[in-house]
Amino acid sequence: MRSRYSAFALGLVGYLTDTLGADHPDRGDPEAGRALSRAMTGHRFLGLTIVEATADGDRGTVLFRARIFARGADRSFTERSRFRREGGGWRYEGGDVVEP
Repeated sequence: MRSRYSAFALGLVGYLTDTLGADHPDRGDPEAGRALSRAMTGHRFLGLTIVEATADGDRGTVLFRARIFARGADRSFTERSRFRREGGGWRYEGGDVVEP
């Protein structure tokens, strides 16, 4: 999760798409990468707090709080992300925004 947050902050779209799970709908979709790049424009990434991380075999979840500002507005959010170990690394499967 920390590496994906850093990739968002640095605008590393290639890393973000490479760390998607094999079954993620955006995996291999060039338009998804372009949309992600446009969405990150103008964002300031101010911090990541890992609230909870659990793993059971090849599956894991991470509850985190991301502090993000865009165009002067607070866009911070809390998410519970799902990951799966694939090809020697953890891959993002998806997540759900939750109340902080």
